[in-house]
Amino acid sequence: MLLQATKITKRFGHRTILDDVDIEVQPGEVVSILGPNGAGKTTLIRILSTLLKPASGNLQIAGANALDNPFGVRQMLGVVVHEPLAYLELTPYENLRFFGKLYAVDSLEGRITALLDEVGLTRFAHERMEIFSRGMIQRFMIAKALIHDPTLLFLDEPFSGLDVAAKQFVLDRIHHERARGKGIVLTTHETQLGYLAGTRFLFLLDARLKSIARKDEIALDELSLQYDMSLKQHQMK
Repeated sequence: MLLQATKITKRFGHRTILDDVDIEVQPGEVVSILGPNGAGKTTLIRILSTLLKPASGNLQIAGANALDNPFGVRQMLGVVVHEPLAYLELTPYENLRFFGKLYAVDSLEGRITALLDEVGLTRFAHERMEIFSRGMIQRFMIAKALIHDPTLLFLDEPFSGLDVAAKQFVLDRIHHERARGKGIVLTTHETQLGYLAGTRFLFLLDARLKSIARKDEIALDELSLQYDMSLKQHQMK
């Protein structure tokens, strides 16, 4: 098992964002977490990727206690969140070189060249990122997340603000990394994209994470129906 989180709780002030959340991730699976904006998806991703500490709970990554020693597991993790987490005054090449050196990536120059080609940014490799579109930033973020060939990927709303071509690129990359045995956790409020990307589906509503089904157990229409019904019940509270 790549990841096992149990009884994860997080509060901001008097508001409970996550309440006894459990989640597991196996190699070669994509766990799609569906929930509306404000449901706590970003908070959960930040906790699972060791960027934020929970109020309580346990987090094991590849058998190691990730809460006690987050720096010991970060080499295994790749993260794509809303913020670029990069130096926008620098170029994609300069950013990848910087982060690659932090992770002591072997054959770094070749790795940078290959990733920039794979994400379609070769001709922008030496352009300052502050002029990039949302889609170009997202392509770079995927390259950055993959620079050290992590075992676990966390993608927080990876389709948000992208055009059709960019969404398809993200989907293709998710399938590619899954085929290589990576474990992937993604959050989205878009049921169709969550279904196309995922192999297992969960809903995050009312601070609770509910396991729904595996992909071979449910069709898109049924997943959409269940999500819409759960969302209406949530909105009525």
